Amino acid sequence: MNKSLFLLPALLLGLASVGGAQSPAPLPAAPLKATAALRDSAGQVLGSAQFEQMGAGVHVTVEVRGLTPGQRGMHLHEFGRCTPGVDPATNTVVPFGGAGGHFDPGMSKNHGDPKAPNLYGHGGDLPMLTVGADGVGKASFMTDKTSLTGENGVLNRTLVIHAQPDDYKSDPAGKSGARERCGVIVRNGLTVRDYLLPGPQDFPEGVAYDARKGVIYTGSAQNGTVYAINAQTGAVTKFQEGGALGRMVALGLKVDAQGRLWVAGGAQGTVSILSPDGMTLKVLETPKSPRPYVNDLVAAPDGNVYVTDSSRPVLFRVDKNMNLTAWLDLSKTPIKYGPGVNLNGIVATPDGKYLLAIQLNTGELWRINLKTKAVSKVMGGLVNGDGLLLSGHDLYVARNKNQVVAKVSLSADYGSGQLVKEEPLAGLRFPTTLAMVGGDLVVTQAQLDRMGGTPETPFKLTRFGKF
Repeated sequence: MNKSLFLLPALLLGLASVGGAQSPAPLPAAPLKATAALRDSAGQVLGSAQFEQMGAGVHVTVEVRGLTPGQRGMHLHEFGRCTPGVDPATNTVVPFGGAGGHFDPGMSKNHGDPKAPNLYGHGGDLPMLTVGADGVGKASFMTDKTSLTGENGVLNRTLVIHAQPDDYKSDPAGKSGARERCGVIVRNGLTVRDYLLPGPQDFPEGVAYDARKGVIYTGSAQNGTVYAINAQTGAVTKFQEGGALGRMVALGLKVDAQGRLWVAGGAQGTVSILSPDGMTLKVLETPKSPRPYVNDLVAAPDGNVYVTDSSRPVLFRVDKNMNLTAWLDLSKTPIKYGPGVNLNGIVATPDGKYLLAIQLNTGELWRINLKTKAVSKVMGGLVNGDGLLLSGHDLYVARNKNQVVAKVSLSADYGSGQLVKEEPLAGLRFPTTLAMVGGDLVVTQAQLDRMGGTPETPFKLTRFGKF
């Protein structure tokens, strides 16, 4: 599989979000707050940093003790780890090297002034910390380069204080010297549970839950491996190795009433059906074409499975006899395919009347009548909407590049909706799909934007309460 199929849409989506429909404003919520306990290399807490969301920016307050007087470089780093690791500035193992390099959401690859736009400098470049004669360092400032939510979100990243002043120009860290204090930025007042995956290249895209077995399934967008996770203990086993019967990727997943696992095969244009014990029962092939992209699927109350293709304007259907056909020509509907990823996540309404599907590149949510095939627009403003989960008349949308789970309140007939809230949880990394586990939700942190780069490991799924 060509990894650029993931990377190219991500670039295109950055453009689509500029010219596309604007997100409707969610209802007001309490301001997000977070804290970082600042530790020395021995693990002793010697200060703290407070973060509070204010509009599009964040107010940061830092106080730390036990430092020698002077100016200190201070930065937000990529990973949520205050462990030893390789410092890119020296290429040696150092305390807090596990925090990685500077947070760089604009992919500028440039250390610069803390007021520089993220396209021209690291989002993690901050004002310096001033340490007084008493060894106490203090700072208080606003920054709009980062946020506690969205694409510039810093939850579960790190604040690092260095030994020397920052010259604000030298790559990669302004010649600010050793890393002397480090703290992981933890959201206040929220508890989540993470399920950790064992592989260094898992990139978990799809998720499904079998309540009878108490098992969460997730599949790799990189190699097609499917894992089974005990929802209670978190124990992970390999359900099926990647490459089984030629399946090289695993995207959308669903468990049907018989306990079989359905797997969307992405650019291979296939749908695989696995038995409850992990054997491949059948591989269904969509018609040959230059750019297939089978992305997600849903088992509807009518007994059929409906399948989205993000490149071809067609909705496929698999009937009870495992026959796959092109059920709806979307080019003859109001849904208009364009560059990037088109129809993606799909759910069925419990009354058996409709399908709901999200168009990722335009942010439009569509309702499809299962009886008449009539298509109508529910709402817009959900650009980068990936996976969907329907709970009653609440629709949860994983907005991958935006790094949030959105909640939409739908009307009684599912024909209109209102954005209620956008939730970053404890820090999301390109969330793609959702599953219901008991009364909770589980979201994948797929990091598809890091394919071909350096992902944050271990990969994980995150479980949280409905909001």
